Parts: sequence; structure tokens; C-alpha cells
Amino acid sequence: MFHFLTDETDNREKSAARIAYLEQKYGIVFPEILRQLYAKTDNGEMKMCEMEIGGRTFVAANLVTLEKGDMDFEYAADDVRDEPMCNFIPADWYPIAYDNGGSFFYWCSSTQQIFFVDSENVDEKVLIAENPEAFIELLNNSVADGE
Repeated sequence: MFHFLTDETDNREKSAARIAYLEQKYGIVFPEILRQLYAKTDNGEMKMCEMEIGGRTFVAANLVTLEKGDMDFEYAADDVRDEPMCNFIPADWYPIAYDNGGSFFYWCSSTQQIFFVDSENVDEKVLIAENPEAFIELLNNSVADGE
């Protein structure tokens, strides 16, 4: 189901507890597809995923992890809520993946859309997918194209 993951593991129990904590902290509800994704991985490792959107190439290189680490969900979500990023990133956007340059793919908890924000041009927000399911499909298809 998640062909872009470098390795799948049974992380259901740990991820369910962490998601419950994050949902309570931020007042959000994780989409089922993201619950399923995090149930299969305990790290941010994924295959390099290149996606062509509107004539531009976007690269997802790492998942934002649930567990505390270098780039975990809580740290990244809190970071964009502080100055100066809170002036650029809407309050209902949560990081789910990033490229090797520090630019993020954000899930909008109110519309379910996925956006890309380049760290060098935070004023520009690019719609990548209409929902998390479509984003996962893009990731999977990018790996299938490269095989």
C-alpha cells in the first residue's frame, strides 16, 4: 500500500498512542490514510519521490515522524506556529513530509489538501493534492515510475 516506504514495520500500537496525543494537543483528527501510513513505519525513511505538478518538479525525501527525533511532527508543527513562520504558514497546516532542502509538504486539517512551501519562498504555497489519499497515490506512483 505504501510502496514509497523503504521498510515497513508493525507500528500500530505506538503510532495510535502518539496520534491520540497529537490530536488532543492540536485539536485535529488525522485522516485514516495517515493513520495507516504511520502504523507501517516508525521512522521518516522513504524512497526519493519526484512528482511533476503544473510543470514543476517537487521532491519528497523524508516523512515527518511521529516519535521525537530530528524532524518529528510535534517539533515541526510547533516550529511553524512560532515567529516568524506563523506569519506565513496557516494555523491549520501540519507538516507531513519534506525535501532535502528543508521545504515542507503540509496537510491542511480543515480542507484536507496537501500544499508545498519552499523554505526559500514561504509566500508561495503550491497545491500538490486535493487530499492525503491523492498525495499518497502521487508518492506511490513516483516510485512505480522509477522502477
